[in-house]
Amino acid sequence: MHTQLFPLGALLWLFESKPAQCPEKIASWLYDEHSLTKKLEGLCRQFSVQIRQQKIVSADGSLSGYFSNEAQILVREVFLYCDNRPVVFAQTEIPFSTLTEQQAQLAEIGSQSLGRILFQDPTMQRGAIEIAQLTDKSMLAPIAAQIKQNYDHPLWARRSLFYLNNNPLLVSELFLPAAAIYLP
Repeated sequence: MHTQLFPLGALLWLFESKPAQCPEKIASWLYDEHSLTKKLEGLCRQFSVQIRQQKIVSADGSLSGYFSNEAQILVREVFLYCDNRPVVFAQTEIPFSTLTEQQAQLAEIGSQSLGRILFQDPTMQRGAIEIAQLTDKSMLAPIAAQIKQNYDHPLWARRSLFYLNNNPLLVSELFLPAAAIYLP
C-alpha cells in the first residue's frame, strides 16, 4: 500500500478563464464539463480504472485545503486507463460528512469509475473548474515508476467541486503524457 499522497494541492490552481500559455485544444479538454469517463471511453477500445490507493487523512493533512473544517477526509487516487495505458491520474477528496446516506457507497466503489457514478446522479451539481500547469517533472516522482511515460512538455490538470445532494467532494485530474489532450 502506498503512503505518499500525490501533491496535487501544491499546484498553482487558476480560477480564471484560459491562461495565455494554454493551447486551445488543451483548454477544450480542461473546461469540458461533461463526463471525462465517457469521453475517454469514446476514444479507446478498453477503458479501466486502477486504484493507486484509498486512505483516510485528517483535515490538516488534506491536500487541497477545501475541507479544513472536517475531522477526516477519504482520499482516493486512481489511474484511468485507455487501452492499457494510464492517461489520467485522478485524486478525490471526500469529507466524512459527505459519506452519509446515499453517498456512503462512494467509499466502496473499488475500481468503478467515480465519473460514471457522479454523472448518473440526478442531484449532481458541478462547481467551477480550476486548472493548473505542471512544469516541475520532479513532482511526478511519486507516480513516475507506475506510468513509465516520457514527455517534453508541461502537463495540465483540472479540479472542481462536485455536490451530491448538496454534499461536496473534490475531484482533481492530472492528464498524463499519453493522454489525447496532448495529441496534435
